[in-house]
Amino acid sequence: MSLILGAAPRRDTDYSIWPLAYCQADMPYDFFGGSGMFSNKGTLQIPMIYTLLVGGEVGGKQHVALVDCGFRRDWLTRYAFSGWEEPKDVLGRVGFRPEDVEVILVTHMHFDHMGNFEAFPNAKLYIQLDEYLGWNQAVCLAHQMETEEEKAWIFSSFDPGDLIRAAQGVSDGRVRFVRGDEEILPGITARLAKDSHTFGTQWFMVQTRNGPYVVAGDTVYWYSNMEKMWPPGYNQGNSFNQIATYRQIRDELKNQTARVIPGHDPLVWSRHKTWTAESGNQIAEVNLRENDASREPKEKVARVRAAPVAGG
Repeated sequence: MSLILGAAPRRDTDYSIWPLAYCQADMPYDFFGGSGMFSNKGTLQIPMIYTLLVGGEVGGKQHVALVDCGFRRDWLTRYAFSGWEEPKDVLGRVGFRPEDVEVILVTHMHFDHMGNFEAFPNAKLYIQLDEYLGWNQAVCLAHQMETEEEKAWIFSSFDPGDLIRAAQGVSDGRVRFVRGDEEILPGITARLAKDSHTFGTQWFMVQTRNGPYVVAGDTVYWYSNMEKMWPPGYNQGNSFNQIATYRQIRDELKNQTARVIPGHDPLVWSRHKTWTAESGNQIAEVNLRENDASREPKEKVARVRAAPVAGG
């Protein structure tokens, strides 16, 4: 898709962008779409996604970055997950290996976005300092509670074991802290959405020859959150700050919301060129850098038509 924004400044950076489903989950509509607007609509299958970015300065060194990295197999019993796959199989569909990834851009520290970082042995993780410190405080709060039931909401999407592994990563120099807005790689800028979805959620602006794209993680669960200004039903931060972030993203993209890759919206597969692996997990080709070839298989593939999302 080439939606060139005429007023956007030209950057001499270019990236191929592939959202990759590594798992599916059956979840309630209002968990993502929001209470009220999406209440009593039942469940649907949503994708668990990480996004591969390959490129950099035109004519310069190629960078391989991953926005988020999924969760480990041991979390499969937490929710109604299906079709979970190892990163080597998921990345292999577009011609890369976990060892190729040099940078993991962690949108936030929920288990399904950072829990599998050890599967990428050469990658450094970039996490907002506010996010790391916030979860340290949350874990301290949880351990002041008397029962496991009382701790359950705090740990509903957070694995305290990830905090231990992240602390080891800080000690080893593998975890790097981001403080606010910062260009991490040429043409990839972290943007802090403090106290929105979580303590220090961040989203990423990616500059390509076809204009900017936003990889949002759970800053934007579904397109409808941003297009209707309606926050999700499950949120561990401040919904008003989320609305302000939706407005910021829309303004920066001149309301071209198809340029956003949300965290869990099945509509991403119908808004972009998409094919489906035998496992049932999808691959979208959102943007190809100049002279990069499509990874879509030559043989006939099943094109995805996402289940309708009311108001989406």
